Amino acid sequence: MIEAKGLVKKYGNFTAVDNLSLTLEKGEGVALLGINGSGKSTLLGMLAMILKPDAGEVTVDGLKGKKAKAKIAYVPQDIVLFEELTVMENLYAWSSLKGKANVERAEYLVNELEMDSFKRKRIDRLSGGQRRRANLAAGLMGDFDYLLLDEPLAGIDAYGGECIEKLLKREKERGCAMIITEHNPTIILPLMDRSIKLERGRFVE
Repeated sequence: MIEAKGLVKKYGNFTAVDNLSLTLEKGEGVALLGINGSGKSTLLGMLAMILKPDAGEVTVDGLKGKKAKAKIAYVPQDIVLFEELTVMENLYAWSSLKGKANVERAEYLVNELEMDSFKRKRIDRLSGGQRRRANLAAGLMGDFDYLLLDEPLAGIDAYGGECIEKLLKREKERGCAMIITEHNPTIILPLMDRSIKLERGRFVE
């Protein structure tokens, strides 16, 4: 279980996240909703232990620090791929796996996201939708129990959205818990067990 207690994040006089607490049970899917600027990305970054909170703490299965962070796969909205490398080279570069497990995971993600036709292409030669799929795949190159996705459908066409939807279903079926931020939740909501809405850094009904 991911457990967050009393999370606060400020940028100068602006409070992006205001004393938030939540839990994510194993195997659970949570949609984190809200308009741009509501605090979704900031909260997700703290849950992923990428951003340090000004107050509060996050534990994962009772663990803190590197051991807790190792249980989480986090995919930001920004593209973080190496432009001069191919899709496959990026998957291996971002992977925390070794040997046969590394190869099998890459092949699984290429198949699920239907990237075979461009897996040998450099990132700087891909379309926006292809880059999004590759970015998601790179973030999932690990052995994790919790998946945190920041607007994975941003800039994705209908076909790419279907590929991502299929992959998320598979990951949830294997017991992976996930929190997904989205301001247009048409595809995401049916996959999730519950939703939480953020407004000005606070949860609202």
